[in-house]
Amino acid sequence: MATRISWTTGPIASSSDMSSIRILGLNNTSYTRQVSVRLYDLSFTPKRQIFNNTYSLRPFETLTVNLDVSNLEAWEAQASAFSSSVRFYVTGRSSDGRNRPGTTVMNSELIRF
Repeated sequence: MATRISWTTGPIASSSDMSSIRILGLNNTSYTRQVSVRLYDLSFTPKRQIFNNTYSLRPFETLTVNLDVSNLEAWEAQASAFSSSVRFYVTGRSSDGRNRPGTTVMNSELIRF
């Protein structure tokens, strides 16, 4: 039986001009994989889930999820898949489409849990 592998960004503080969050997923395998993406608002205790969706990615397909979050102050993104060869990237973006400093988390920086 396959084991689901999950990663998190940990807590991220939004920058003042951040308007969206982009989550990329790459199925770097020769099999179709199920991928789950979740986003939490950390302004509440306990944290509040504001997005949760599952996608089916064909071999070597890339997933792009853009979420409007202009009102989020602090957030956490989580992603999971049944293979460690599925790679993720998360970044906060400004309204002009630029990545915001301090909000970008590369695959190697994601925390496995």
